[in-house]
This record gives sequence, structure tokens and C-alpha cells, in this order.
Amino acid sequence: MNGKFVFLLQVVQITGLVLLILLVSLLIYLSARKAINNKHTDRYNRRLQRLLATDSALQVFLETGEASRILNVRKDRRSPVFEALRVRLSISRTEHERALIYEYARNHFHDYYARQLKNRRWSTRVNALLELELFQMDTMRKELSELLGKTKSSDTERFLILRIFASLQMKEVLPYLKEEAPSLSDSQLLQLILPLQSALQEVILKAFHVYPLRVQCAVVDALRLRNERSALVLSHLESLLGSEEPDLRLRAVNAIANFGYISPEGESKLLALLQTQARINWDERQALARLMGSIREEHFLPVLLEFLGDESYPVRQTASDSLSRYRSGEEQLRSAAQHHPDRFAREMSEETLERKRYEGVFH
Repeated sequence: MNGKFVFLLQVVQITGLVLLILLVSLLIYLSARKAINNKHTDRYNRRLQRLLATDSALQVFLETGEASRILNVRKDRRSPVFEALRVRLSISRTEHERALIYEYARNHFHDYYARQLKNRRWSTRVNALLELELFQMDTMRKELSELLGKTKSSDTERFLILRIFASLQMKEVLPYLKEEAPSLSDSQLLQLILPLQSALQEVILKAFHVYPLRVQCAVVDALRLRNERSALVLSHLESLLGSEEPDLRLRAVNAIANFGYISPEGESKLLALLQTQARINWDERQALARLMGSIREEHFLPVLLEFLGDESYPVRQTASDSLSRYRSGEEQLRSAAQHHPDRFAREMSEETLERKRYEGVFH
């Protein structure tokens, strides 16, 4: 019995000793690894600071276009050149400097990103796509098209590739706007359309009605956000005033308000739309009130005065603000405050008069 006890005690002691040795070894390994990582991090940060210095090789390249031997080395993920170029892009104020950075990336990063796109890890591929977009890597079109054609590509990867196509003004993005629309959110569609410049924009407008409704709405939103003011754009927006789609009409009205002008043909469509105001939603009536305040044609005054008595508070408020922008706005609001048949219209007129006087618009 004692022999068994001694044996078990020895086993416990040996096991404890082995565990202690393992723990000490693990602690030594982790400490050594941390020290090595800290050393690499310190070296990386020092090299990064040297690249960002005002007298660095990178600064000389951005000023002269000549890359020194320091910059002409094989790039991998541990190279601080990637981060240095990202920083310079974020603070760059000249197109010339950005063009030099894009050219450098095309000449030195192609092979690296080609390997990254083939990596089995999803996060590695996604990060590579984000950087390709940042550096405008138009030399990667073949690789991107191949990745887009793979059935195993995730929705995120497909969207990022399409966004790169859009930023590079590649016409290949247009068919995907039709095919991929159901799988893309409104925000994603807008991100694909906003970067498109005049040439691709005109292609879309000429074939506007072949695109899904959500794409059409995103196109009109992009025209408004970019504040496009060409005759082609205005004509297209005015044509949408007669659309049967409320969402499309609403966006068109908001976009036309940016112009502060409407053609005689567009005005005819606007008047026809105003005659159906009882059948349209409050948000569209509010947009129409804003548009009339932007155009400021006197024959719209009766409509705005009618909108003062709308059942929707936002419509009444927008109509009163639009009235205040007219030359006779103060007089119109004073008259409405006293004589309008609707009590809410009278209250809104008084409120707007008081606010505009406080703001110094009226005296």
C-alpha cells in the first residue's frame, strides 16, 4: 500500500515538474516573441517616419517623379511604403501628387496584390480589394474580372470589385448594374453610380429605362448629389415628372430643385403633376413645394398658398419657407396670416413671419 502511495506521489511530482517546465518554456517563448514583435514594430515605425519626413525619398519622388533605390525594393506587407502612401493620399491636395502615387503603385504593387487576390483567406482578399481601390490599380483589371467571374466570390468581394470598376470608369460595370441590382442595397447602388463620369453617365441616361427601378432611382440621386446642371441632365429629369413611379418622381423633383430653373416643357409637366396633388404622398407634395420655392415663378404662388393648408405639417412648413423666398413673400405671408381660410395655414404663416424677422430676412 505504501509502495503504491509513493509511486503515485512520484507521478504527481513528475507531472507537476513537466507542467512547470512547459509553462516556463511558454512564458519564455511568448516573451521572446513579444520582444521580436516590438523590435519589428519599432523598426517599422522608424522607417515609416523617415518616409513621411519632409526630406525623405518619398518626398523627393513626389516632387520630382524620380524614385530612389530606397523606394525601388520588393514590397511585402511589412513594408511601410504602403502606409506612407496611404497617409500621403489622405493629405494630398494636388492631382499631380496623387497621379504619381497611383503610377508608383501600378509599377511596384501589381505582383503583390495579384498574390493577395488568390489568397484563401477572405479577409486578405477583401483588404487587397480595398487597397486596390485606394491606389486606383487599373493594371489589375484582368485579375479582378477573373475573381468576379468565380462562383465562390462573396457578395462583399463582388461589390468591392464593381466599385473598383466604377472608380476606374470601366464600362464593364454597366451590365452588372442590371444583373446585380437585387443583391445590392440602395447605398451600394449609389456607391457604384456616384463615381461615374460624363461618358458612362450619358450611356446610362440614353438607356435609362432598361435598368431596374432601384438603379434608376440611384442614378437620379447621384445626379442630385453631384449637382449636375447640364442641359441633358435637366431634360432627363424633367421627363421623369410624368413617371408613374412615385419614388422616381420624388427624386426627380428634388434634383430639379438644385437647378433653380425649369424649361417651358418641364413646367408644363410640373403643372400637370400639381393638378394631381390630391393623389400624391405628402413627401412628394413637400418636394414640389421646395421646387416652387427654388423656381420662384409668380404663377406658382396660388399653389403654395394652397399648400399652406395641407394636412401634413412638413408640407405646410416647406410651403411657407418657399413663399418667403419670393419677392412678394412677406406680403403673401401677412395676407395668409390674416385671411387664409385654414387655421393651420394662418398659424404657419405667423410662425414663418416671426422666424424670418428674427433671421433678418424680413424687416
